[in-house]
Amino acid sequence: MKYSFKIIVALFVVLYAVITLLFFNFYRELAMKDARQEAIFILDTMNAIRDYVSVVQRPLIEELKEKKMLAEDFFDPRLLSSSYITREIYNIQRAKKNINYDYKLIATNPLNAEHEGNNFENEILDDFKEGKYKEYSRIIQENNKPYFFVGLPIQNSHPSCLQCHTTNSAPKRMVEQYHTIPDFQSKVGDVIAMITFKIPVYSILTYHVKEFVVGGAVMFIVFVIFILFIYKLYRNDQRLKEKTNMLMMSQNRLASMGEMIGNISHQWRQPLAQVGAILINLELHSDKDKLTKEKLTQKIKEANEQLSFMSSTIDDFKNFFMPSTSAKEFSAQEVIFRAQKLLSASLEKYAIDVRIDIQNNFTRLGYANEIVQVLINIMNNAKEAFLAQNIKERKIEITAFLHNGVPVITLQNNAGHIDDAIIEKIFDPYFTTKESSSGLGLYMSKMIVEKNSATLRVENHNDGVIFTIIF
Repeated sequence: MKYSFKIIVALFVVLYAVITLLFFNFYRELAMKDARQEAIFILDTMNAIRDYVSVVQRPLIEELKEKKMLAEDFFDPRLLSSSYITREIYNIQRAKKNINYDYKLIATNPLNAEHEGNNFENEILDDFKEGKYKEYSRIIQENNKPYFFVGLPIQNSHPSCLQCHTTNSAPKRMVEQYHTIPDFQSKVGDVIAMITFKIPVYSILTYHVKEFVVGGAVMFIVFVIFILFIYKLYRNDQRLKEKTNMLMMSQNRLASMGEMIGNISHQWRQPLAQVGAILINLELHSDKDKLTKEKLTQKIKEANEQLSFMSSTIDDFKNFFMPSTSAKEFSAQEVIFRAQKLLSASLEKYAIDVRIDIQNNFTRLGYANEIVQVLINIMNNAKEAFLAQNIKERKIEITAFLHNGVPVITLQNNAGHIDDAIIEKIFDPYFTTKESSSGLGLYMSKMIVEKNSATLRVENHNDGVIFTIIF
């Protein structure tokens, strides 16, 4: 995968948080809508009871009065007051079912002080009277707590409503009970009051907690399954990538071994010639009977020096190919001189002048052989560029220094520029401009450098190219 699994998981966690927030906000809005419907249902039921009292019960009382079955001045709020009856029904319901909402009737100049509204409620009632809306619902704040508030208007539904609210026509016992009867000064169909429903928002959400929990749990399970699925894809991709990298590493190492065998032959050619010359010299001295013990000792010593050099060369190459099993501390000078020594014969053969400048011999924890391989790959590329461009004066400058405290190794050559159209592609796998190249050298160099907690960059510089390893 192009991005690391941790970044993908982080993005999905953020996405999950956003979706969860939207999900709970959706359920909150749904709960509010359910509460509104329930509130309107309750208020409509209360209005229906009021209508029953106005349309059925009061006319029946008046009929009984006319038949002299009731006294002319009969008045009992339990039979004639719709406000009293609905309030008592609410109280009975609250006592039996322990309901958690508040029901209230709000009127202008009410007979009962309990029906007086606050500024907010009176403002809504005035809006109802002006016909601004047919119902009202919103979340309000009381004592720093949110409440869901719903209001419905009450209209004069029957002429009997006006009778008890006019001083001249009100029953005598009603006047005795309330002393002052305010006139409604309204006609049938006018809004005279409103009934309200108020419930804590917390109670609404608590009522829907089961839906919240179940919905949240389902979302979490889906999220976990999705993350596990992504992780499985990531692991499969990682395994495939590891196998591919191992294959590329093997191909690159085989190519390096071919080059190194050539370097070994270059490095051994001169010592072998020297040993051959020593043997011929010994033979000539022997034929002329001039082979003294001192001469023999001297020539044996010279031959041993050449053989020792050859043995040292083999050890250098053997150490280079020996796989690193654990990270160890190495210095910049160590890896640079090892790379230069391994390529010394090839560099000498093609007259390539390598200049090394150790400005700061910093140390790093990593795999020295791998960094040596990177330096060799870059120098071999420079060698091939020299030959392809037929450059006469061939120079490679290797510098180790600290840039603002950051360890850096640069390899600069004068083998000409890389075409700007392809310079960004040279680290891609299998990208090459040479017929006999695998196109893996620089790709693997980049992978190796990143494995050692560093970055590899390239840019055209002066009359050549400069590669920079930044640890």
